[in-house]
Amino acid sequence: MARATAIVLLVLCASPSLNASDRGLPRLSGHLHTTAEHFGDSPFAPADVDDTRFVLDDAFDLDTGCTFRSGGPLVIHLKIGRYVGAVKGDQTLAEPTRLIAKNLISRTAHLRMPVYDVDVRGDPDDPTVAPERDRLFFNGHDLGLLTGDNEVWKLNEFDLPIEWIKFPPSGSPGSPPLPADNILEIRIDESNGKDVWCTSVDWVELEFSAMAPVFLVHGTNAQSDTWDPHFTTFFRNSGAPFSNNINLAKNGTILGNGKLLADALDGLAAAFGARKCHIIAHSKGGLDTRAYLSTHYDAKRLRVLSVYTISTPHHGTIVSDVIHIKRTTSNPQSANADLQFLIDRDPVWIGPQDPALGEQTTSAMAAFNRTYPSVPSDVLFYNYGADADTNDNGSIEAGETDGMPFDILPGRGTIGGVMYRTIGTVATVKVTTESHLWGLLKFTHIEVATAASSFRLNDLVVSDESAHSPGGTYLGPILNGNHSSIKSEGLASSILDHILADFPNR
Repeated sequence: MARATAIVLLVLCASPSLNASDRGLPRLSGHLHTTAEHFGDSPFAPADVDDTRFVLDDAFDLDTGCTFRSGGPLVIHLKIGRYVGAVKGDQTLAEPTRLIAKNLISRTAHLRMPVYDVDVRGDPDDPTVAPERDRLFFNGHDLGLLTGDNEVWKLNEFDLPIEWIKFPPSGSPGSPPLPADNILEIRIDESNGKDVWCTSVDWVELEFSAMAPVFLVHGTNAQSDTWDPHFTTFFRNSGAPFSNNINLAKNGTILGNGKLLADALDGLAAAFGARKCHIIAHSKGGLDTRAYLSTHYDAKRLRVLSVYTISTPHHGTIVSDVIHIKRTTSNPQSANADLQFLIDRDPVWIGPQDPALGEQTTSAMAAFNRTYPSVPSDVLFYNYGADADTNDNGSIEAGETDGMPFDILPGRGTIGGVMYRTIGTVATVKVTTESHLWGLLKFTHIEVATAASSFRLNDLVVSDESAHSPGGTYLGPILNGNHSSIKSEGLASSILDHILADFPNR
């Protein structure tokens, strides 16, 4: 037992080492533990650090040998570097009850720490000495007494309200948050007025559950503001951590944007202090995300838990075929009246350009899918399409093109209506070419292959079939949206609910 009965005992009981301050040695500055191996003499090893598990293994007032009352209290500073939501001036959560109710964060956190030589049974040979009572405080809140026994290490565990924890505000892309300081204080041997009992702490681990941040990836000819106002308003009001601060090349290549996305995601994750994330991608953003996951993904650096693609042309889009043919062909012939009309009509309302445009043709995406057939198996992959015919009457009215730059054409209705019929009846568009002596190409004929099955639902740009990704789980067409209006608060809410159902403890 560690009792201050003699100077000799004071030396002998200092196992595993003497208190650094008592020996006149400098104490160690704190740093977070990173692997299962640890510094110290307890038989218990802490778990690996994660973005919701913080471990301090080598710091001031850890591994102090056996510290008596006069050498205490032990004060341990545990830094939390994960942004989980808005904080107040004292760095506790601004709305903990709301976040807990929405399952965005756990109600409690779990604290673990090995402590040495806590003689809670006292000295059986001297009943006049009170048993050891070492009291633990977390940010000034009383967590209760440590437990243990004579000259043994005991793993102590506590649950504490999430309201007691200090969290940092978010950082900026590429710059992590400034960690919040959480203070553990151990008041040693409260029951005796002199040095009788001593103790030591090897390491401290605090773990909680919190939703990983959601990152929004835009599509062709767009930037981060494509998510305004509906998705950004919803996520801002939900309290869920998110960012739409991603700006890729508007008409860049799929593989090129995949590389840009890798860098952007690393920077955003750093701003949240996160090692995991979810991705929601619109249109070509889903293809850029697939390229990132296939060519630049490193789960040890940033783990993508789930991906949701919205109106992504995983098998290409007839619109890209039509525009690409129009821009590269003179006097083409077509077997489809609506398709011919679109080719004849100069589509000034279409913004996408090459190379993004050409890479989303049906033939280009067939080649892409052969090279990159799926995403890593540990990423949950979901897809949504949309049906622009919101009233299901078989035609497209002006109101059903909301958010799309379509005009009204005499005798034809809206360009949206023409697009809806064309995409719904055409499976693919093929162009016949002739090669000339000096390497020139002449487009001579457009062959239209119509769908063998029933009419294909579509969102005025992407068919329902094309929105199905290889290796993905299709969650169905959104029946009240076109290619633009599919980015609604209702869909954002459904996706958040789906994420929380898949990851209730993340």
